[in-house]
Amino acid sequence: MLLLAFFAQVAFAARETSITLDEPLHIASGYACLSTGDYRLVEEHPPLLKMLQAAPLLLAKPPLPDPRTVPGWDEGDLITFAQHSIVPYRPTDALVFAARVPTMLVGVLLGALIFRWTRELIRKHSLLPLFALFLFAFDPNMLAHAGVAATDLGAATAIVAAMYTFWRWSERPTLTRALVAAVVLGLALGVKSTALMLGPVYAGFLLWGWLSRRDRKSYLFQGALIAAGAFLTLWAIYRFEFGPAPGLPFPIPAPNHLLPLLKLRQHMEGGHSAFLMGENYHHGDWRYFPIAFLLKTPLLTLFLLTATAARIAIMGIHTPYKLRPYALRIAALVTLPTFYFAMSLTSSINIGYRHLLPILPFLYIGVAAGNSQVIGYKFRSRFTRPVLRILFSALLLSYAVTTLELFPWHLAYFNVFAGGPDGGYRYLADSNLDWGHTWKALHRYIEDEGITEFGLSQYTINDPHAYGLDYTPLPPWPAAPAVLPQRFSPPPGVYAISVNQLQGLTIALPEMYDYFRKLEPVARLGHAMFVYNIPARAPIAWVAQCNVPVTPLPPDVVQEGLGIGDEVPRPVFDCSQSWLIPPGSGRYVLSLEYTDAPWSSAFQGRLAYEQKRPGFTPPFAIYEWDAAFPTAPHRTTTPTAVGKALTFLGYDAAPLRAGQTGVVETWWRIEARPEQPLSLMAHLLRADGTPLAVGDGLGVTVDQWLSGSLLIQRHTFTIPAETPPGHYAFYVGAYTFPDLERLPVTVEGELIGDHLAVGMLEITP
Repeated sequence: MLLLAFFAQVAFAARETSITLDEPLHIASGYACLSTGDYRLVEEHPPLLKMLQAAPLLLAKPPLPDPRTVPGWDEGDLITFAQHSIVPYRPTDALVFAARVPTMLVGVLLGALIFRWTRELIRKHSLLPLFALFLFAFDPNMLAHAGVAATDLGAATAIVAAMYTFWRWSERPTLTRALVAAVVLGLALGVKSTALMLGPVYAGFLLWGWLSRRDRKSYLFQGALIAAGAFLTLWAIYRFEFGPAPGLPFPIPAPNHLLPLLKLRQHMEGGHSAFLMGENYHHGDWRYFPIAFLLKTPLLTLFLLTATAARIAIMGIHTPYKLRPYALRIAALVTLPTFYFAMSLTSSINIGYRHLLPILPFLYIGVAAGNSQVIGYKFRSRFTRPVLRILFSALLLSYAVTTLELFPWHLAYFNVFAGGPDGGYRYLADSNLDWGHTWKALHRYIEDEGITEFGLSQYTINDPHAYGLDYTPLPPWPAAPAVLPQRFSPPPGVYAISVNQLQGLTIALPEMYDYFRKLEPVARLGHAMFVYNIPARAPIAWVAQCNVPVTPLPPDVVQEGLGIGDEVPRPVFDCSQSWLIPPGSGRYVLSLEYTDAPWSSAFQGRLAYEQKRPGFTPPFAIYEWDAAFPTAPHRTTTPTAVGKALTFLGYDAAPLRAGQTGVVETWWRIEARPEQPLSLMAHLLRADGTPLAVGDGLGVTVDQWLSGSLLIQRHTFTIPAETPPGHYAFYVGAYTFPDLERLPVTVEGELIGDHLAVGMLEITP
């Protein structure tokens, strides 16, 4: 029943998801190898599982073309070959589902192996093998990859099968068991290159057996038989071909088996675009797989793994004799996954939790068998036993319900550490979440919402038109420009953006879609395709840039990124001294390298875009400023004209302290652009009229002034330490350069002098 439940979940989910990014490549490679016997398109992994996935396609109606007539065949170009054979095939669903069925059956085989191995470890009647199978049958990670024509689930099955048969031989070496182990190992090597990690593990077991057994000669002979039999099995997969191999001056058996190894090495040397917790990189990060394991492994599995490991460690320290009878069994379950996980830390290809799938079956078996033979204990209390049973049943029910609720988007599973499926995109992307499998859901959404035009951003060789999607291509589609036009302020419309592109994978600029990151999508299809509806907005009336420490964006980038014309004013100001608020709605561009900006976010607007990495421009942020945002000083005064250029509106000030430096902000409205440069005057006066402190300055040169703008100036006062506490007169005004002539100050048309007595400022001790 559990295996049936597993198969049913996978089969129904496979009908709901569209073709993934990698599937046309695997299907095309397998079909070419199977139908021609030529292995030039084996790509990075051996062909066995891919040929199995392609086997149903030999019966396809209409039939697939002869591989030797398809573009890309002569050059050995798998992508071109797939684009002209698998991608254009219609109906796509029939072909894809047929290729997925063999993977589903391999998944059922893996479940059976987990049950069988657990039962053999326990060697008595128990429900624990069913418990191990239950963990497998409702693990969303296993379900996600058992329903696609890819190699990851097959690799897990092959590695587990190889370790299982080798362990059975190690426990009781016989020729029959040795032959079975040999064939299974050869098949595993024909499924995926990661099966090579079995080599060092096998060698360790052989050394252990040679040191601990009496029948050493027979043991080593059978070990050699396993190696020879595995090689013959692998050679049979390549139809016993014999010929020249790349880089070797002499012919060898199965020379094409070197091709995937060479391509995999090239891939690892070149690295791969990756995303981890807001960072984009290319050559691997040792933290990737530990974090992925922590965030995507179900909590129940993590808890049981931790508890089992802790108890085994405690028993190993205090009562090691209890573990001795089970040493080989523990080693069989621990050695391979430990070595595999350790090797993953060095990988330069960080593209998905799926590469950890071979570890999971060992966890299911280990926590189940460990509870029986290593850490098992009995609760004698009549109260404790039923309570624990109820609690355990609730945990299992929650485990299954969580998976069933996620159907059919098993790939999007993240545990509560990541905030669940809707929070995972902040930490991981790629095949952890988004494998290009949401086009059916997108088609339903577009139809249900009556949307006639939308933009689509996704990286794939597949064709969305196969699922009825008529879209406007956005980067990185080949038909789109390399960089999204108006990426700082996209025009109104509907946008469907894949999480991979949202987080900067496979696009020219990792922050290209940062504008959308700052918005809440109107729909999250499969938790991996985000749909945004950008409404019509007020036209951009101005773009102001702070030039501290540098002006971030050159004019052409501003014009292209915001989609504005030459007529839009673009004032530049020194935000360490002043803040300029032009009339109407506009944009602020601020350098992220200036970390001491004194202005609060109230003067910046809504954060709309960030480029945190230096590139053609220094790191910067763009803020959207709406003309409706409230702006006024805390201490207002009667509007006072200062010359013909300015009107004084008020000020903001906190108490100043003797012996320290303080700041007072004055607010002005720009009425006109003056003919001469100006400076704003701010003086603190003693009771006798002599200056106590002077804070003159101006951070916006007059050539940048726009009529109707608000100008906020920061005046810095250094108060002498010996200043007695009290209230001091505060005067403001303006004067010209270079003649230092003060501008006249008028109130309601009446001249009152060349400065304005604003009020009294308090100085505290």
